[in-house]
Amino acid sequence: MKNSKPRSSSHIRKPSQLFRRRLFTYWKQQLAAVRSVADWTVMLYILVPGLLLGGGIYRELWTMPLPAWLEWLPPQTAAAVLLFIYSGSIVLFVEEADALFLRQQPRWMQLLRRRGMLYSLSAAVVTGTCITLLLLPVLLRGFHLSGLQLAGWVLLAVGIGWNASLLTHTVKVRFAGIRKIILSGLVRSLSLIMLLVILAVLGTHPAALLTAGGLLLAVSNVLVRRKEIEHHTFTNDVREDAKVRVQLTEFVLKQAVGKPPRVRSKAWLFSKSRRIYRRNTPDRRFASAGVKAFLRQPESLLLYVQISAVGIPAVLFPPGIIKIIVYAGIMLLIAYMLHLRWKAFSESDFSKIMPFTMDQEMKAGTLAVQTLMIPPGVLLSLTLGFTLAPGWMGWLYGAGAAAASVYIFPPFFARPSLGRRDE
Repeated sequence: MKNSKPRSSSHIRKPSQLFRRRLFTYWKQQLAAVRSVADWTVMLYILVPGLLLGGGIYRELWTMPLPAWLEWLPPQTAAAVLLFIYSGSIVLFVEEADALFLRQQPRWMQLLRRRGMLYSLSAAVVTGTCITLLLLPVLLRGFHLSGLQLAGWVLLAVGIGWNASLLTHTVKVRFAGIRKIILSGLVRSLSLIMLLVILAVLGTHPAALLTAGGLLLAVSNVLVRRKEIEHHTFTNDVREDAKVRVQLTEFVLKQAVGKPPRVRSKAWLFSKSRRIYRRNTPDRRFASAGVKAFLRQPESLLLYVQISAVGIPAVLFPPGIIKIIVYAGIMLLIAYMLHLRWKAFSESDFSKIMPFTMDQEMKAGTLAVQTLMIPPGVLLSLTLGFTLAPGWMGWLYGAGAAAASVYIFPPFFARPSLGRRDE
């Protein structure tokens, strides 16, 4: 009998084939992490209106006057943003099993590490370029940069960002503990200082900026060559690779599942059972219990703060009528999120033993959501008011928007609980 020949696809004969297999595996892992928590049908209903709204906002940024507060920002702000978006993590695509074979094949190991570094740096450039295109009207019109100046700034940020990423990875695989944290932060801080110093000296000479960026890219090539022959950090390289590969998975699962609540003997907020509302009616007592329960949960409080913080730039950037539409959408989103939290509280086993009627529960839910909407409502409304009009008119617009949003939006989502009956 003739021996059957093995399939060529089941054997890896070149380091390039090994790199491609691990790269595809890495992409599949990232896609699987997103699929595990994303309903693509629901995402479609979010993405399509979001793209339409985003396209309108982007067009307005090119044609309408930009917000006046952009004039207050120094050019160094744009430089810091560019450095941040063109910096990234390094993935070498090495695994523990490589210790059995690849460490005995220096050429394979060198090529795998080199391709991993080049992929990581290229991915940072692609991501940074996409973000730069989105920020293009702000960079050109808000910071008054010419096309050549922006090209020089970008190339300089890429050169410094690449070197900082490579040096940060070197620090992480050579040091441990507090030294690793301090030195990593020092590398990132020095990279920003270096960028600001070069821009202060050469900021008005695009040719000089492009030359400096090219020289820094040459330096990063030297660092890549040196790192690809480093074999004494193999174990730490594997550890750092594993951390980077699961970053997206950890982030997605943390947002979807959350950490288990820690049991405390005493709450940080409202440790004493005091009244929130002056009148002690049944619906107000129920609403007070819901507000306290919400603010005592770190996960709920963190989500509350995150949505409010993200809403500030979302209200600041868009011009004109788009700003008001975005503001209304964010306030509706906050009201809906708070009603979901209230529903979970009112339908819990603890709440069901309370002798409240359906009508009292609905009144309590609306009141609790209105109370919790006051902090983000005031913050976002003042942001809206001061971007629409300066001085006391901004205060007036902000106060009116806050009162209207807190009073109008919460009743939209008020629903009776299925676990109660009116009496």
